[in-house]
Amino acid sequence: MWNFHRDPQEVYYRAVQESKNRIQAEKDAAFQRRLTEKRRIARLPNCPKCGEKCEYNLPQCESCEQELVWAEYLIGIPGDENRLHQQLSLDERKYHKRRTKRREIRRRFAARESRWASQRLIVFIVLLVIAVIGFAMLWPKMKLYLPDISFD
Repeated sequence: MWNFHRDPQEVYYRAVQESKNRIQAEKDAAFQRRLTEKRRIARLPNCPKCGEKCEYNLPQCESCEQELVWAEYLIGIPGDENRLHQQLSLDERKYHKRRTKRREIRRRFAARESRWASQRLIVFIVLLVIAVIGFAMLWPKMKLYLPDISFD
């Protein structure tokens, strides 16, 4: 229920706090945007001639006006197309090799986990059988002290 008899200082304090929180959130968001942009620029390839960062798929460098050729994410000067495609195929083979290795590791780990689960089940069944056999052997020697209840 809304209270119309609130303290004006409390209302002012809350408004100031909300304003401070909003300004801080805006500063944090701006910082995250700058950080993301900085990381994106750091990952851009360098011009083969001048070494400046080049945006992807630009036909020429913005700083030195050098003609550029692209092979997906690799950059070079005209005449380097064959070398770029060789590097691209080499990178692709390395990627697939790493991927198959990671898949094999995951497959072995899953097999190990399923093997451990089956071993735990076998141990549980063996202990249960031992307990049942032990209970059956000790049943005649057990004396159960139950109350004698008769409805006669």
